[in-house]
Amino acid sequence: MPNKPSSNSSQAASHRFNKTRSHQLAVLWLGVVVFATLLLVKQWGFSSVSPIETDILKLLPVNEQNPIAESAFDKVTTSLSDKVVFVLSADSPAGDRDKALKTTKDSDNSALYQAAQTFTNQLKNSGYFANITAEIDAKQQQQWAQYYFQHRWQQLTSAQRARLEDNPSAQTQRVIQSVYNPFAGVTGQELANDPFLLFRDYLSQISHSSSSFGLTNGYLTTQYQDKTYLLITAELNDSPYSMQAQQAVPLIEQWQQNLTQHYQVDVAHTGVLFYADFGTRSAKSEISTIGVFSLLGVVLLIAMVFRSLTPLALALLSVSIGLLVAMAVTTFVFGRVHLFSLVFGASLIGVSIDYAFHFLTDRLAAGNKWDSLKGLKHIFIAITLGLMTSLIGYLGLFIAPFPGLQQLALFSAIGLISAYATVVAWYPILARSPSKPRQLPGQQLSQLWLTTWQNRFVSWGLPSAILFLSLFAMTHVRYNDDIHQLQAMPAALKQQETLIATLTGMQSSQQMLVVTADDNEALLQSLESLESQLNDWQDTQIISGYQSLHRYLPSQQRQVEDFTLIQSLYLDQGKALAKALHLTRYPKIAEQPTLVTLPDYLQHPVSEPLRFLYLGEIEGQVASVILLKDVSDAAIVKALSTQQPQITYLNKAEEVSELFGQYRIKIMELLALAIFAIAVILVWRYDIKRAIRILLPSLIACLAGLAVTAATGSELNLFNLLALVLIIGIGIDYTLFFAEQQRCHSTLLAITLSAITTLLSFGLLSLSDTHAIHSFGITVLTGIFIAWLLSPLAIDLVQSEHRESQ
Repeated sequence: MPNKPSSNSSQAASHRFNKTRSHQLAVLWLGVVVFATLLLVKQWGFSSVSPIETDILKLLPVNEQNPIAESAFDKVTTSLSDKVVFVLSADSPAGDRDKALKTTKDSDNSALYQAAQTFTNQLKNSGYFANITAEIDAKQQQQWAQYYFQHRWQQLTSAQRARLEDNPSAQTQRVIQSVYNPFAGVTGQELANDPFLLFRDYLSQISHSSSSFGLTNGYLTTQYQDKTYLLITAELNDSPYSMQAQQAVPLIEQWQQNLTQHYQVDVAHTGVLFYADFGTRSAKSEISTIGVFSLLGVVLLIAMVFRSLTPLALALLSVSIGLLVAMAVTTFVFGRVHLFSLVFGASLIGVSIDYAFHFLTDRLAAGNKWDSLKGLKHIFIAITLGLMTSLIGYLGLFIAPFPGLQQLALFSAIGLISAYATVVAWYPILARSPSKPRQLPGQQLSQLWLTTWQNRFVSWGLPSAILFLSLFAMTHVRYNDDIHQLQAMPAALKQQETLIATLTGMQSSQQMLVVTADDNEALLQSLESLESQLNDWQDTQIISGYQSLHRYLPSQQRQVEDFTLIQSLYLDQGKALAKALHLTRYPKIAEQPTLVTLPDYLQHPVSEPLRFLYLGEIEGQVASVILLKDVSDAAIVKALSTQQPQITYLNKAEEVSELFGQYRIKIMELLALAIFAIAVILVWRYDIKRAIRILLPSLIACLAGLAVTAATGSELNLFNLLALVLIIGIGIDYTLFFAEQQRCHSTLLAITLSAITTLLSFGLLSLSDTHAIHSFGITVLTGIFIAWLLSPLAIDLVQSEHRESQ
């Protein structure tokens, strides 16, 4: 037989609620709140690091199965995310294409170069950037030239290597054609140092593989669509996700406007900094909007219903304590609180105030007969069961190995527990005095609504109709687990990124191959062995390009091979070249190559832009990455990585999107387990029939929430299933209060007030620019409304009529 409320349990509850125990509990909870407050002050007021985390990647799980891949992703993303790229542009005057070939400073007075100097000085003086690359001085140019010229005897391009192996005389003919071509620009000094012009072709390949920019007046410039573009890059002092770094964005925008006004120069920019700043500003705006309007809604509702400052103060107290303790505990456990958690935390206002509304409406209904301890006793079982059912749902999220879900679950659970504890511990003392006796607001409407539910056509017809329509709409449900739904992509920033990617070849894509080997020499040889495959992919447009260390530093084995080929060229073709060009002496080559190791190369300043490609030693092996641009067929790339164990294909966005899909399924399973656990508790407390009536409205509400979200054109994802956790928790709260309370009118008023505040909170979430949050808001908005609408289904009509008549 199921356990049902009895006089013994009532007496036990009565024993728990006496004045002495109430005061002891109040003092204990006061100590906890004071401790949490001091902890929060220490965490937020005396910490050198901002306690707010804005890096969206921190929400994602770590790849524990492949530490090399995870390290590769961390190093590459850190290097790329710290960089900011600016492109200044001005209309190209006639003849500017010819000027672009010069490196003299004959255009110093042009508006573009003046603007570049002004902008560079502003960036340097701002203090936000560790390094700025704008005007390349003579020393830098000399370092590059000296390094590559010094090793010209042992570095060939793929085309040169093939030519020297198959037909060395073809290189001689190329030199002769270049010398007699008036536009080639071959000088006598160049012929003396590099008679076969191998170094010229090699430098050309390196420059072309990096970007289309060339050196003009000390700046990197290029021509595109009748405009001259000038490149400036900068490296941030701090993480782009830090508040400190994001303070630079308004300044940069102001400087760009000034350049346009004074020099008629346009400035485009891209970098993680600008997307992170947009995300932070959007989140802050959403937090403030949700928080302010939720609180305003609470204030207006309480003012209209209770017409007293005491209920308002009590309601705000429980909400504030809930958020305060949740912030302190979450910061303590995770070190930092993510903005994503704060967005949902702001919406917690509408949930945590449920307990307060039930206490306050009971106080209002009791009038002069109010006894605060008896009032707490009256709602205690209902709010305790409601808290338990909510915590069961959050437990499922917390045990998932997903940092974002864990933090969200902990924040929400601690917030609810704290709001509950505030009501139980403090309300009987703070709300001891009765309210002015008056009729409950909307009593006639509530009577009409409750009477309507006594009609079987309504009590079974309405839930059945909603269930049928929801199931029909669910046939059109589509799932999309793409992680990019987590971040809003403003059109203006995306347009600038596309322009800069077109000009520079720099892509924000983080698709890469991670290559491992036993030592550095073997690593470079492995990279070289992939060159033909990568070139084939590029020719067949599987990728549009790639970036690899071996393009800039051959392995020592290849250096020796290239030196041998060049040496043979000089021995076999030297006389023929000297005769054809009427040289007074035969070309000569160094006797031995000066081999360069990978550590030597990485220590030289010339390697600075490429160092992030080398990962160093990980798990007893050395590793490097090959960045891939515009992968059109990931399956082919993955096939290569499965065939060769030393190669791993890494696409973090795709990996996390797959994880989202896996966790979506896991959450469905956890949600099913949570519903089963809740059902067991309900059957234990009531009987099977009553348990079904209590649980059914929430289940229908979940289906309706998903159905309406799908019907509005949104694709479902992990966050819509998170919404179901809230709907189940809140919806069962509503039905539990009807099942436990003796006064249906005050219960309906309380859950209506709770529903309005919850709908307000999550209704505002549905206005978010971020798709995941937007669809989450729609699901919760619909689900909570349906849960409220169907909650009277849980009323035991026979007992209700008996109680109301007493």
